[in-house]
Order: sequence, then structure tokens, then C-alpha cells
Amino acid sequence: MKFPDGHLNLFVAKIDEPAIGQLRIVVAEGMLGDIEPIEFADIDLGEVRPIQVTDESRFFEITWPHYVAYAVRNESYWKAEMQAPPFSKHLYRRFDSAFIAFVNATTFADDDYPGPLQHWALDTLNHCVDVVGVNSPSVKQIKPKLSNKLTAPKKARPS
Repeated sequence: MKFPDGHLNLFVAKIDEPAIGQLRIVVAEGMLGDIEPIEFADIDLGEVRPIQVTDESRFFEITWPHYVAYAVRNESYWKAEMQAPPFSKHLYRRFDSAFIAFVNATTFADDDYPGPLQHWALDTLNHCVDVVGVNSPSVKQIKPKLSNKLTAPKKARPS
């Protein structure tokens, strides 16, 4: 299956390693909630529609059978690289990125072993994930288990 294109309201719901050297990321599609008023510091900010994971949300499982390195960043601290392409997809292959340079500088992985490296990036509303490995990820739509439900805090703020 091909990962869905377009601007979707995606959240990382789970990241795990089901076996040694494997990586699995589950993302959930957020749906627009009911209109509700919002107030901050006693100031009425009007009405909003929260993005929520609901029973109608789609869940996608993205799996790499073998990875060399991966990194997870809080999306709130994301910073664009000079050569980064403009947004067009949530899951995309990167070339000449700072992360692939980091992996090349800090591991002995190369074209001979384990093979030509690929950098894949996943951008969601709550995380930015970078994965370097020798394979493209596989993608499938899954039915969520109750433990996959994602609940975002309503008023999360850094201290």
C-alpha cells in the first residue's frame, strides 16, 4: 500500500521495535471535532475545532525490516534545513540531509554493508521521525486496538 498523500492530520500513536533491528511506527489520522470555545489567560479566543483521534480515524502501520538509525523530534521544535524540500507528503525520502550526514559520520554503515542507505522522513502533528536504513518502508492500514487510542492533552505547555 502507498502512504496517503495530501495534508492529513496525523499523529504518531506508537513507535516500537517488534524484533531486533526492525522499526514499526503507527500513525493515526485525526478528525475535526465539534466546535468549542477556547479561552487562554481569561481571554476569549473564539471558537475552534479540535483535531482528535476518534472511532472513525484511520490507522497506518509503517515498518522498516532493518534500520541503521532513527531519531524522533517533538514537532514543536522542528527546524527546516536549508536544502529541505517544501511540504508535499507526510512520508518521503530525503537526500543530502543533516541526518544522513550524521549517520554517515557516526556509524560504519555504507554502500558495502549493509548496502546503499536511504533516509525516510515522517512528519506529523506531534512528531518528526527520521529513519535511515537500506529498505523502503512498507505501509498498511490497520484496525486500532484500544491501546492504540491517542489522547492529546488539551492545554500542554512547556514549563
